[in-house]
Amino acid sequence: MIADKAVSMEGRKLGYLKDDLISSGLKQFEDSRLADMVLQNQFRDPPPVDEAEVERMLKQDPKLTRERATMIVRQVAGRRLVEQFCRQLAQKFELKKVEDNFMQAALIHQRLLHKPGVPRGPNEYWILNRQVREELSEKEKNLVLATYKGGQFTLKDWFQVVCNIAPPKRSSDLNTPGGVERLLDGSLGTPILVAEAKARGYDKDVQLRSDVRQAEDQRLFYKVEEEKTKGQSEPTAEQIKDYFEKNKEKFAQGASVKISQIWCPDLEAAKKLREILGGGADFETVRAGQSLQKDEGPHNVYPGSEGLFWAELWKAEPNQTLGPMKGFHGSGVKWRIVRILEKTPPNVLQYSEQVANSVKWAMMGKQRQQTLDDYRTELLKKYPYEIFGDRIKGLDPLEIALNRDDK
Repeated sequence: MIADKAVSMEGRKLGYLKDDLISSGLKQFEDSRLADMVLQNQFRDPPPVDEAEVERMLKQDPKLTRERATMIVRQVAGRRLVEQFCRQLAQKFELKKVEDNFMQAALIHQRLLHKPGVPRGPNEYWILNRQVREELSEKEKNLVLATYKGGQFTLKDWFQVVCNIAPPKRSSDLNTPGGVERLLDGSLGTPILVAEAKARGYDKDVQLRSDVRQAEDQRLFYKVEEEKTKGQSEPTAEQIKDYFEKNKEKFAQGASVKISQIWCPDLEAAKKLREILGGGADFETVRAGQSLQKDEGPHNVYPGSEGLFWAELWKAEPNQTLGPMKGFHGSGVKWRIVRILEKTPPNVLQYSEQVANSVKWAMMGKQRQQTLDDYRTELLKKYPYEIFGDRIKGLDPLEIALNRDDK
């Protein structure tokens, strides 16, 4: 964790927050959060339901339930209130469209669509994100399509909206001034809500700032990793074959363990059940009566499904009972008692083109990981740190995950 933080810190130092892809993604993330904060605070209570409209819908569609009709009416009323609120904000912030620039925007869209600077793929008939980043001049990116107090909406913003729409759903008239304006009209709600959020001081919200900082760290981390591993060379056919011959067991498939397990609400319950089993109680009888998942019968588990718990299961022998031990349960971790029923050893694969491809990617992954590990070690020397052992003494990351899942 410390090394990962050092990687993000190095990314900041290298100025990667200025990277267009990172900065635009972070802006969209923060703007979306700010807009949501305004709407959540403005409309705390659901809008009233027009019962007459509900009755009209029920008569129009007899298959519609009252609950469904009520929900639809409430959603429509909610959208109307939001639209009305946004119109009020548009007046407050003096929103004005710059119609003189719509034709130029339409022509630029037509150019990117039909005359890309770099040929797109054979099946890519739409404008790509990289075209917006690389094929628009700074003057074109900054072409103003709308203004409001404290900000403006540029052609770059407009194209980001375009690229966020699935290609089949993009309007076919975006190469016309009218098409440019229609998409613009549907895009101005967020920037106006963001302006209102900043006027209310929501951009200083402690939780928001923490979340934005975390999002920055994540994007910086991946950017640094991308740059450090760029241009990685592929192993030769001879190297791939040699690696396979020396590591056949790593590419074996089919290892499995058939288990029966008793899921427990907490560690104390797991210990008590283990004592009961140790006293001679039948495992399946206890499982059927005490497990959190009584309907879960014996089944096979695999390295991929058990992850870090696999090694302990594989070491055990048939008819052996393990636990209390942890295991993945739902989206978290819980305690369990496990009975080993059968073990199926892995099958060593014969070398083939498909196996060679798997070996190649494994080798490149290992090389990539080694490059990143060396870089992390280097950064830990560059950025001094201190671990407060007394504060983390006895902490178990899995136990923390377990407690979080229990709440």
